Amino acid sequence: MTQFDKLALGRRALGRWTLGAMAAGAALRPGLSYAEGGSGTVVAAIDNDPPTLNPGISTDYATGEIAAKVYESLVWLDVDATPQPSLATSWEATPDGKTYSFKLRQGVSWHDGKPFSAADVKFTFEEVLGKLHPRMAAVLKSLGAMIETPDDHSVVFRLERGYAPFLVQMTVFDAPILPKHLFEGTNIPAAPASQAPVGTGPFKFSEWNRGANIRLTRNENYWDKPKPYLAEVVFQIVPQGANRSAGLQTGELDVVSDFYMPKPDLPRLMRDPSLQNRQGVNIPAIWFAMFNTKSPVFAKKEVRQAVAMAVDRPRLVQQVMRGIARPGIGAFGDGFKWLVNEDVTYDKKYPLDPAKAKALLQQAGYDGSPVRMVFDAARPQLRSEAQIIRENLRAIGMDVQLEPLERSVMLDRVFTKREFDITLQSFFSAGDPAIGYTRLYVTTTSGTNNNASGYSNPKVDELLAEAATAPDRERRAPLYKELQVILNEDLPSLVLFDEETVNVATKRVTGLWTSIDARDRWAGVRIQGN
Repeated sequence: MTQFDKLALGRRALGRWTLGAMAAGAALRPGLSYAEGGSGTVVAAIDNDPPTLNPGISTDYATGEIAAKVYESLVWLDVDATPQPSLATSWEATPDGKTYSFKLRQGVSWHDGKPFSAADVKFTFEEVLGKLHPRMAAVLKSLGAMIETPDDHSVVFRLERGYAPFLVQMTVFDAPILPKHLFEGTNIPAAPASQAPVGTGPFKFSEWNRGANIRLTRNENYWDKPKPYLAEVVFQIVPQGANRSAGLQTGELDVVSDFYMPKPDLPRLMRDPSLQNRQGVNIPAIWFAMFNTKSPVFAKKEVRQAVAMAVDRPRLVQQVMRGIARPGIGAFGDGFKWLVNEDVTYDKKYPLDPAKAKALLQQAGYDGSPVRMVFDAARPQLRSEAQIIRENLRAIGMDVQLEPLERSVMLDRVFTKREFDITLQSFFSAGDPAIGYTRLYVTTTSGTNNNASGYSNPKVDELLAEAATAPDRERRAPLYKELQVILNEDLPSLVLFDEETVNVATKRVTGLWTSIDARDRWAGVRIQGN
């Protein structure tokens, strides 16, 4: 057994880790191999095996966490969400926002040595993102996007209408560029490269020990020399939230993103002098309860409204998130201040009132049927959230049955089979409501459907499309405010809170968090002193 194999502890071992065991495990670091030209290994925590390592077909958080180090996109977003050059060195847009012309970086190679070119960009958008990506597919279809490649290092996007967040959506999480030569003619989700990715990014895929870890090694031919500075990045699967926090303090783990961070542990970690954190620099994100509107329990909006009156959102913020969040106020949260409709907020429509909620349930004819609440078992915040909501709903006569599931099973149950009554989820906006939140409410029948509620409203679809294509906030804001009038009434989903992120790392790691998304831009990460 190699030293690396000793680090590759499986789910069961991690589940019964003690602080002493993790401290002992830290001694394994010196035995980890260092690739020539880079120095040091950073160990980051994830909570489960991702469903795929192809970010072109999934918005799964762990998929993005790993793939952002392997793949690249035309642009990346800095901490102010301003697009910066990546695989594109420059770009121009026509005044009407219907044509974008990109100049591509030359001298870039895929990890297998094949040259990167405009053909890869065209193939990715036409055959992968435009058909399979949960967020981008609907956008490209609605825009009637056409892609031209005048030469090997130029790409032109022609749109039927302007789209305000077009550049913001050209990131590795929504528009990763994939190798045409490995995916063309394949069943893309089942292709070998979807599990063993080949990108242009700073790190190369090395191995995936399922249930234990995923290992990336330095791309010695990276175009931005002398980067990357690290020899390797190891994503350690740590199912238990408490063990992720403990691993940071013992030094067994170097980085834990907010997504995997147990909120009750944050005050202690933020006081620890050996750790560093970044708080409040985040892309807006909402945590919500999605109702299955095709379920007999929640087919009537009055039953959904009763739930809104019964759920104590401020309590969720304080007890689940330890105050590092803001209670939900409407269909799109409050992360984008310019679109909030103050006239129809939850506080005005659904103040906490269990007695009124119980009466509304009776009026709606609720018969006491049990409610199946499905969520990802590996996320401790969701478990705590579920327990509080169950208590809230029991107070109005609802029998809630909690169903925590492994992520892959949960995704199938919710988004494919739709076998649930309520599901607890969180969505990132990816920098614009049209990118991240439209998918929650728009009618769609594709396999990449994120609107598992079954809700469909032609007027909502029309307004969402118009809001996405309006050229500026002055014209977009009234459309989103009109949407809130409808959605805050119909309640296909109840936004519970807007999150505030806190990413934590050991101080031995430098160069983190140069992008608004903590998962991105790891080429410049290094070990202090190396």
